[in-house]
Order: sequence, then structure tokens, then C-alpha cells
Amino acid sequence: MDRFNPFLGNIDTLFTTTQGEKKEYVQPRLKNLGSVSLVLIREAIAPVVFRNSEEEITDIEINSDAYVRAVPNKFKYPERGRGLQILRLFKAGGKMPQNKIVLTKKMKPSEGFDLNSLVFGDSTVWDSNVLPVKAAVNYSDALSVLPKHLCVDKSFHNRAMEDGTLFDAETKKNSDNLFNRHFVKPGTLLVQVISTRGCLLPRIGLDHLLLSVGVAGTYGGQTSVTGTNILTHIAGIYGGRFEQPETSPYRIVQMLGNTVDNPLFKNVQLLSAHLHERLSKAHEVAMNFDEVGDYQQKLVKRFESDAQQMETDYQQAAAKIGQFFDQWFSGK
Repeated sequence: MDRFNPFLGNIDTLFTTTQGEKKEYVQPRLKNLGSVSLVLIREAIAPVVFRNSEEEITDIEINSDAYVRAVPNKFKYPERGRGLQILRLFKAGGKMPQNKIVLTKKMKPSEGFDLNSLVFGDSTVWDSNVLPVKAAVNYSDALSVLPKHLCVDKSFHNRAMEDGTLFDAETKKNSDNLFNRHFVKPGTLLVQVISTRGCLLPRIGLDHLLLSVGVAGTYGGQTSVTGTNILTHIAGIYGGRFEQPETSPYRIVQMLGNTVDNPLFKNVQLLSAHLHERLSKAHEVAMNFDEVGDYQQKLVKRFESDAQQMETDYQQAAAKIGQFFDQWFSGK
């Protein structure tokens, strides 16, 4: 993972002091050229529901075909929540609920902002001032690698009474509350990219992201019905001074085509190897599927077996990040 350090930030230099007209002030470290992209393959292992107000699965047209489209927050929200849980375990942050930081005048910004804020972004109002923290990482849409009609199905449901019938005792009529549940079928593969730029994300932030992404989770709507439904594979990590168009999931889907019987669309390792062959050529440094998997597994094992040392690392980082937010927003 050290190969990506030139394109990441430094936990010891998160802010810089600048001379203003009358006095010095603190601001976040200026951005530098550097981009790191994590190419993910999200594998449906149970029915998944990605929808808005309509009952159908959300989609978008690519090359005259509709593809399943899950907007970024369908994945960012639960992974950001997992990140908060990790910080709470290590007593290194996560003191407030997700999307609900409340700071009184007497509180310090560091009492609300933490490593999770640095990685995933956050904001709040403090003493009538809006405190914005731009995310160090950006989530793309997640797109199915095959057209939508090959990836979705639906089932018919009704909301029955407690006795198991459709007869409503209050209205003395049969319920007409009938509906279809549309879902992404198990076995469907979606490609998504998480990227960071400007050399803002420190190394511990990247490790925190990898732990937050995890291996499996519950995503989308109606999760009480589907349970754990997504298995996440990291096809590769790619770095360079500039962002490359090849890491856009839209370009990836266009490049793959939609040949139904192509084994790439059913085998994660084959698909990862195919993507790595193309993406590694477009970037200065890269890690393939196996290398990333080994690194992530070592992180997880360390999390499980050497939690005390990892807790120390997290708490040391929390102190530096807390100082950064306090200096930036209050100058103290």
C-alpha cells in the first residue's frame, strides 16, 4: 500500500498557517496533484432493492440499453455508519449520530468532527456559522454490468390482516392493498468507484475506508425483507497524479459491452482481472484483486486480534484530527 503514499495526504500536516492582512490564520492544507481510485464490484447475494418513490428499480440509459443504477448514497450511507461504529469501538470519535452533529457555543468543533468527517464529509452550524467539511472521498453511481432486464425481477405481494386473510374487520371489505416488489436478482454484479483527489486523504483514512467498506453488508431499501444482500469485492486500487476517465463506471460499462454469455459477467475474479489489465495501463501505480484482498484481510484480522494496538493508532490519529478541526474553525 506504500506505493500510493505520494498520492495521499499526511496525518501530520492536515493544516497550514497562512498570513492574512492583519494576522495569521489556519486553513486546510492546500491540495496537490494526486488521485487514488478504488474500483469495487458489488455482488448481489440476496434480493436488493434500489428505488426512489416508484416501485421500479432505478436505472439509466447507456448505449441505448437501461442499466441498474444505484445512486452513491445507497452505499455511502451504510458505510459511513459503519465507520462511526468503528470509531465508537476505539473511543476515537463517533460521539454524535450520523447527519446530526449539534455543537453548542461552549463545545469545540473536535467534539463533533472526527476521522469519519474527514473521510466521508460532514457539516453543522456552530455559533451561527456553517462549518463545512468536504469529503476526502467521492462515491460514484453503482451500475450493473449487464442491462437491467437481465438483472431484475418482481414478486407479487399483499398486505394481509393479522389473521392471514385479506378481509378488513374495520371496513368489512377485502383489502385492495396489492403491490409488486421489484428487486435486483442475486448474482448480479455492479461496478462502483470510490476516488480521492488533491492528496487530502491520509493513509489511516484509506485504511478506515477499507474497513468501513468491509466485505458484506445490508444495502438498499426494504432491508428488513432481504437482510445481508451485497458482497463487496475490490477489483483493484489505482493511483496517479491525474484522474483517468477509464475509472468512470460509465466508461467501464461501455467498455465491457453486454454480451450475455460472456463469463466475465458471472465471475468476479475474471472481471477483476479484465478490468485490472486495462486500468493498470492508465495509471502510475496499481494493486490487483489478490493484493488488495490480502491487505484488506490483514486489516480485518488486525482489527479482530490486535484491537488494542489499532485502538492506539486510531486514538493518536483522533488527537491530530481534533487539533486540525479546532485550529481551522476556532483558531484554538
